[in-house]
Amino acid sequence: MLDHKNILIITTIKECESISRASQKLFTAQPNLSRTLKRIEDNIGFVIFDRSKSPLALTQEGKILFDYIDKFQDLEMEMLKEINESKSSNNSYIRIGSLTFMSQYIIPNIVPRLIEVYPNLELSLTKYDSTSFEDALLRDEIDLFITNRNINNKNLQSVHVLNDKIYLMVPKSIYKDDKNSLEDYSKETFFLLNREKNLRKSVEDIFKAKNFYPENIKITSTIMNSVSLVRANKGVTFIYESALKMINSTSYCEFIEIDGDFSAITVVYKNPKIEEFACKLSSIIKEYVSKKVIF
Repeated sequence: MLDHKNILIITTIKECESISRASQKLFTAQPNLSRTLKRIEDNIGFVIFDRSKSPLALTQEGKILFDYIDKFQDLEMEMLKEINESKSSNNSYIRIGSLTFMSQYIIPNIVPRLIEVYPNLELSLTKYDSTSFEDALLRDEIDLFITNRNINNKNLQSVHVLNDKIYLMVPKSIYKDDKNSLEDYSKETFFLLNREKNLRKSVEDIFKAKNFYPENIKITSTIMNSVSLVRANKGVTFIYESALKMINSTSYCEFIEIDGDFSAITVVYKNPKIEEFACKLSSIIKEYVSKKVIF
């Protein structure tokens, strides 16, 4: 019968409607692909493609074959989904996704507490960016995701952990006690992340709420790159309260709290069966973040 490799071959031929184009997509020579297709057809006992037509067309038997291939693939996906849900419902195997910064500085510190609460827990940790994690949840690639923005997706559930204050990080060399507003630093270089990043989205919300926009902006790839530039007296940046403990920069910089709630640590999930675990995880995160000493 057909294995995954052979299904990939005939599916590619069907999509390309040409053995020549399919051979290019499969990185093989056209004669080799023709021989492989003939061998597949000989093994299953009927012709899949009508070679007399251009573009290549399915025979009646070929149409029936692909109907069942689709059904088998749907059944396989359903089986894997049920297996993952079964694992997750028993809290024995949980696939957690998070933003890069959280996976480096927060997740490692809460894993020991998770293992203490769930001794038999097996964890899978995967990094996602803020634009892809919702699709990962909906495709059942992960069970839950830890982020720092509220979500608006009717197909997903979420647990609010806590509001994560945002601070303006200013080098001590330019900070003045009476300069505590964004306007006071409007002439400085603002190091910001790309617009798709959660922190940048929150910063844009701040700019809109404060009716302010800096004159000089430079883009950095990570929060830590921005922090390094500020520590080198090159300008200012924004930082989450939850990150202050990790960056170890209080002796070099001052931090001005931005009034308002522009960021919230949130645990997002799809499967209602893991709601209890999501709530417990959120309480562990809150306990860890709340205990940190900032200044």
